[in-house]
Amino acid sequence: MISRYVSFRPPTSVGMAMEKGPWFFESFGGGWRFTPQERDGQQGTLARWKYTYAVRPAWLRPLAEPIGQWLLGREIRRRIAAFARACADPVVLAAAREGADR
Repeated sequence: MISRYVSFRPPTSVGMAMEKGPWFFESFGGGWRFTPQERDGQQGTLARWKYTYAVRPAWLRPLAEPIGQWLLGREIRRRIAAFARACADPVVLAAAREGADR
């Protein structure tokens, strides 16, 4: 998929829209929001992702979109789990700190 950023407001949000993608997407877009949050005395960030899409052909949407929702949800959960593992990895954290110091 080729997408373009339609909004970019570091460090709080970004929005994207599909320029070119798989034949079965008529449209695809997403927004990501990041807000500071404290939990159990720890500072952190609440990350929210929202995606919208429409599949083609239109007559297939009632069947295909719920399946797509399930597949996309599964993929997002896998990516969040990988991100969480990376956030707890001392090597990744050290590299991030080193990059921030530059």
